[in-house]
Amino acid sequence: MTEIESQALLILNTLVEIPFSDCNPITRGFEQLTTKPGIYAVAHRLDGLLYVGKTQDFKERFRGGHKALTWAWLEDYDHRDVAIATYSIDFMRWRTLSSELERIILQITKPPFNARIPTRE
Repeated sequence: MTEIESQALLILNTLVEIPFSDCNPITRGFEQLTTKPGIYAVAHRLDGLLYVGKTQDFKERFRGGHKALTWAWLEDYDHRDVAIATYSIDFMRWRTLSSELERIILQITKPPFNARIPTRE
């Protein structure tokens, strides 16, 4: 296992192990989200990971709308049963590793709301 694969597994395990009650709730302004970069997961209380992504700014990523939230609404999920888990990454590390970390996590988890799972080039 490579170092980046180990890091991706660490991030994935951290996101999965965050208790649902400690995740960021879905709110109009996403006030509890930070403006840091990192990897995030949209999770359902019972169904687990719905979507995994990367962002330069957690708050801004969701304030502009997000397809995972739209799809959760279309699936008739109660908004109180959907929340956001985050894993912040130092900006310089995020710039160099975020796409690869996201790709590895998506290939492992295959969340149902990720329309495209990137492959290794």
